[in-house]
Amino acid sequence: MTRSRRLSLAVLVYFAAVSGQAVADLPSPSHDAWHTWQVDEANATNAMCCFNWRDGKSSRSGCALDGHNMSFTNSGDCAAEPGHLQVYARISGGKPVEIRVLSSNCPVSAKSEIVDLELVSADDNLNWFRNIIEDRQLQKQTREDALFALVMSESDAAYAYLDRLLSRR
Repeated sequence: MTRSRRLSLAVLVYFAAVSGQAVADLPSPSHDAWHTWQVDEANATNAMCCFNWRDGKSSRSGCALDGHNMSFTNSGDCAAEPGHLQVYARISGGKPVEIRVLSSNCPVSAKSEIVDLELVSADDNLNWFRNIIEDRQLQKQTREDALFALVMSESDAAYAYLDRLLSRR
């Protein structure tokens, strides 16, 4: 992640942290596991996947969701048709603790079950992430991941929400 992108995310997290507006509670997954869904958003384009690097060349390896040293790139052969963004969220104790946004063509694996919630509307996706972003009790990294996921969705509604967050100051 570039320095400017990190700075932008930090600014967004700050504004999310100081915002006081709460979002109604949305149903959360009922058990601890990785949960995945595809976002129904025509503008979403994503080629993000995990790769191995050797001698300056990348090869697709797929993502081990539980791994700590993942190399992401969006310049490989995982690109999906527009509108096929895949979200992965690890739930522990009823709360999200890790979020990954990948191409729907990126192979993944996990040590635990991956619960497929199938296709989710862009509005439901936005509401789920708003709930995370505005929950000051969640870890900062989880909230940053949620902000990043909203940007990756390329939804007009997501951008409008982020604009409202920024304009509150």
